Amino acid sequence: MKVALINVGFGPEESDLRPSPPFGIMHLAAYLRREGYDITLLDWSGEPLDDMKHAALRAANADVIGIHVKISSVILRALEVSRWAREDGRTVIWGGPGPTTLPDETVLQAPVDAAVLGEGEVTFLELIRTMERNGDLASVKGIAFARDGRAIKTEPRGRISDLDSLPLPWWEGLGDLSRYHVPLHGRSVVPIVTSRGCPGKCGFCYARSMWGGRWQALSPARVLDAMEHVLSLDDRIGGFLIIDDLFYASPDRVRDICAGIKERGLDIVWNCEIRADVVRPELLDIMKDAGCRQVLIGVESGSPRMLEMVNKGTTVEAMKAAAAAVHNAGLELYAMMVGGLPTETDEDVKATERLLRTIRPEYTEFLSYTPYPGTPLYENAIAEGFVPPATLEEWGRVGTFDLSAIDRKGISDLPSGKYLDMERRTRRRAVVRSYLDAALKEPLTAPARGIRYLFKGSKGREE
Repeated sequence: MKVALINVGFGPEESDLRPSPPFGIMHLAAYLRREGYDITLLDWSGEPLDDMKHAALRAANADVIGIHVKISSVILRALEVSRWAREDGRTVIWGGPGPTTLPDETVLQAPVDAAVLGEGEVTFLELIRTMERNGDLASVKGIAFARDGRAIKTEPRGRISDLDSLPLPWWEGLGDLSRYHVPLHGRSVVPIVTSRGCPGKCGFCYARSMWGGRWQALSPARVLDAMEHVLSLDDRIGGFLIIDDLFYASPDRVRDICAGIKERGLDIVWNCEIRADVVRPELLDIMKDAGCRQVLIGVESGSPRMLEMVNKGTTVEAMKAAAAAVHNAGLELYAMMVGGLPTETDEDVKATERLLRTIRPEYTEFLSYTPYPGTPLYENAIAEGFVPPATLEEWGRVGTFDLSAIDRKGISDLPSGKYLDMERRTRRRAVVRSYLDAALKEPLTAPARGIRYLFKGSKGREE
């Protein structure tokens, strides 16, 4: 049996997004290859779904088409590719956060034969083996399918207990890796994943639905092996963005990974995400010595009321202390924010901007809140005016994360413009701080760079 695994990704019109390696299907591809299956890997993020893509799908000549789906515009693209596959007589299986969160809608509305819910490797393999022998799909744990017009969800499958037992993701199946290069401190780096899940209970996040609220990780030795493997594939790569939901869950593991980077002589730069309440200054120093240059913290809001409502499990004071520790260690702070939460008021937004002024992040990422079924905040969002989409197409249009979507979601009484203005002010302050720091360090060249930045910024706004 031949299998084509596709990351349909986002469309070319979403130019503010950057392609990231599709780790879900890369891991699945490696697992299926180990079991003897012929695999084609296709990543179409940022590219049009045109006749060339349809031809590429046909050329794969696959019996089964597996598509990774998120709740975003990805749904709309997945529906189109699924229709292509069905027209060509292929079996179609969806996996990822989309069908895991919306299983009934997926199997009743999308042109699919089944959906994998949650962690995919073992489930997908058992599913296609069952299909090969024309077995009963109801015997496969962790899937959904339609029968007689009804959605059937089978018994949930337990998590894979030993991630080290899985093969390394199939990077080679992606071809040229340059499209995934990201600049970080003068290097070209690529994303990498070293763990799955998060023990946090944030009310807006679907990670608990996807991973069952458990954090499981590769061993430090396996992480280092994975890093060395990627470095061997492309000598232009000089580090990693560690895009785990939570890298810092085990301080001992972080310490061992840092020690291993030094012992193996890996000349890399990297970043990672940390919860504010577990930041330890002494570990930040160890991380920096091992090449860490940037720390991401999910700040979400500067309002104590909002942090409590979303069950963030931390406080504004903890955010301030964590930011101070990050800066004292000589690391950059990347603050991730969520706007348009249920019941958010003008005072809450002002509190968020005050906190951002205090913690002084070098970079910020502002996302709009999207209510996901099964998450704790979902019913709150409905009470505040969110109308749950009736179709997958509607979910595909409402699932966007940009701040301008806040008005369309009907949850917040505050206009998108208020959040967009805060975003602009926050980023402007970061640029000014960066320029002033540079002027102190390099007084002869900083003014010229500042003038070039202003000129480029004006040109960009005009375009």
